[in-house]
Amino acid sequence: MAEVTAEAAEVVGTTASAAPRMRSAARRARRIRAGLARARGLWRDFTGESAYDRYVERHRREHPDHAPMSARQWWRARADFDESNVSAGCC
Repeated sequence: MAEVTAEAAEVVGTTASAAPRMRSAARRARRIRAGLARARGLWRDFTGESAYDRYVERHRREHPDHAPMSARQWWRARADFDESNVSAGCC
């Protein structure tokens, strides 16, 4: 990244020493956004929200000759499967 000269810093209304702080703030913001994206992905996996997305991904990869079920159809099929395969034990 190019160094900010005092004249260039005056033009944009900052000081030359403010530029490194702005860069570190931008890096910090990127790290926070990346952390939040990871947390969102984990939360979606934990709650099952990403299950349909994984199904569509796998279906398109393994069965490219026909379209996957709609989200509504998939959730209904999943609920039907869960209801018909009830486990009485802990595992």
